Amino acid sequence: MELTPVLIVATIFYCIYAIWARTATKKERLTFLDILATMDPATLQAYKEINPQWEVMVKKNPNSALRTACLLLGLGIGLVVVWLGLSFWSPGTLKNALYEGVNGFLILGSPILFAGLGLLVAYLIERRKS
Repeated sequence: MELTPVLIVATIFYCIYAIWARTATKKERLTFLDILATMDPATLQAYKEINPQWEVMVKKNPNSALRTACLLLGLGIGLVVVWLGLSFWSPGTLKNALYEGVNGFLILGSPILFAGLGLLVAYLIERRKS
């Protein structure tokens, strides 16, 4: 069975859904802004007193760069391990090495394992900081 028709239908469905979701959220935002624009200033002040965090402040998580760096570092180490494994443990051609079961596990498992270890290291560093 070919997957091309399935992928085409899935892509078209996703694009239609994405366009619909964007227009729905845009309408919700515009409705919310219209409600805020027509509100009485005294009512807005009362809402601010009830909920002091009324103003939305977007703060960047300082640990996101650490997580991304450790994830990419782990992926890089995993890919190096794959390269070393394919070149030393299976010195034949790369085409033959890809069809062996152990090498297939090495190709899929090493980057995922080391990326997970990288995220674990990032978690331990964040925990030690706080």
